[in-house]
Amino acid sequence: MPAFTLKNSKPGEDFILWNEEMSRTYNQEEYYEKSNFAIIWIEKKRLAAISSLIKNHLEQANLTDPTILEVGCGTGQVLEEIAHKIKTKNLIGIDPLEHWLKKAKEKLNGKAKLMKGFGEDLPFENNSIDYIVCTEVLEHVIDPKVVLMEFNRVLKKEGLIIISIPNEKLINNLKELINSFKLYNKLFPNIQKDNDWHIHDFDLKLLNHYIPDKLEILPPIHFIPHYFTPLRYVIALRKKTAN
Repeated sequence: MPAFTLKNSKPGEDFILWNEEMSRTYNQEEYYEKSNFAIIWIEKKRLAAISSLIKNHLEQANLTDPTILEVGCGTGQVLEEIAHKIKTKNLIGIDPLEHWLKKAKEKLNGKAKLMKGFGEDLPFENNSIDYIVCTEVLEHVIDPKVVLMEFNRVLKKEGLIIISIPNEKLINNLKELINSFKLYNKLFPNIQKDNDWHIHDFDLKLLNHYIPDKLEILPPIHFIPHYFTPLRYVIALRKKTAN
């Protein structure tokens, strides 16, 4: 994997070109729509957890028409779920990949405003966003702490950041087990066994390492699909309250 650095907190051209190449190798639409039933079931549970966190917080805060931003919106699957479950005129998606944004535009049909950009440098004012959603993205960025600090900047005081990360160690162990029975390619023909698009091998410990001091986890953490086999974690972050 190439080594990348940020310049003035922004990804360079080498990182952008590498992501373009990787995005064509790993077909996001096929993953969501043509994987086997187990993968589709897990991803539906993940999307449901994300939308439920927003809905529950909306009810508690008695908030209507929130501004919801998805960072790394890809081809629009998460935005589509949010648009279906939550009523708002202020749904926004941002992604660095133009060809993914084009697919998202076709999928969403005007349900969200889409723009090109990076999580390290969001084109929004301080304290302007009610909900920031960032799912299966932090493992792809150069420095997750820089991205999370930028989220903290644009997040409203009472807002939420909702992220999901893969439990990389468990996923890799399961891949090895399935592969030992010569079943991996049969069960997961459109998912490469070795994901060289991931810059970081995430778990909860690594996530805690990257969370800035100004943010904290809002319990409970959602284990997807369930507690005993947490292939994904869905986590809400909020700004720390002053003592």
